[in-house]
Amino acid sequence: MTEVTQHPSYPYPTIAEALCEVHFALSPEKPWRASFIGDFFKAIQSEYPEMEPLQDVGLQFEMGPQGLGQRLLPPRQRGRFKHADRQLLLQLAEDTLTVNVLPPYPGWPRMVQEVMEAWQKAVEVLAPSAITQIGLRYINRIEAVSKNDRVSDWIKANEYIAPGVLRSDPGFLSRAEVHLDTQNTLIVTLGDQPSGSSAGHNVIILDIDRVSQREFSPQNNNLSHEIDHLHEDVWKVFSSAKSDRLELLLKGEPWES
Repeated sequence: MTEVTQHPSYPYPTIAEALCEVHFALSPEKPWRASFIGDFFKAIQSEYPEMEPLQDVGLQFEMGPQGLGQRLLPPRQRGRFKHADRQLLLQLAEDTLTVNVLPPYPGWPRMVQEVMEAWQKAVEVLAPSAITQIGLRYINRIEAVSKNDRVSDWIKANEYIAPGVLRSDPGFLSRAEVHLDTQNTLIVTLGDQPSGSSAGHNVIILDIDRVSQREFSPQNNNLSHEIDHLHEDVWKVFSSAKSDRLELLLKGEPWES
């Protein structure tokens, strides 16, 4: 494994959710069965004692003689599993394993460990033939301190965030989808929303989503190497976007204007 760059660990992270999504293919000799969700639950039940069966219903848009139409796709089964002690969820569908880490964010080394342990259990149950795609997404939630706060107080312009967005009044939305090459995508979304608190200050959302569509064998070292690489890209975006004021917030230090 290549050496991973060490990044600061902040005592007050703004991460509202971090998730890793591993897409996989199964071999023709062992195709998907609905019972796999139950088998996976048995393998993780000592740590994840709560299971919730879910069904995802999707729409597919098609162009036909009458123009654009839509077709209801067959429901997809999915199991969601909640950790006994930590703010951690696993989700398993017929081609995807998702690890959702909720606040308080435990840091990247612990998140990698959670992903790798979940993937190892999935491999034991499913025996996938390949990993087909990996997504690593960080959703940051930055609550304004006063009604006079501007987005530029917290966020700086970078390759993916235009300077004009930072001069906007509330109600702004910026989304940059960059195809780094034919197999790698980076999506950076910046927007705001009402906080829902009595103070009434808006909340800034910085959503960084890094996707790799490179296919490779499902061994643990391959997966850990790939997600470390994705995390490095996510960190570069966040690091270049955080202002001095946000840096102080992450450290729990006061801001003096």
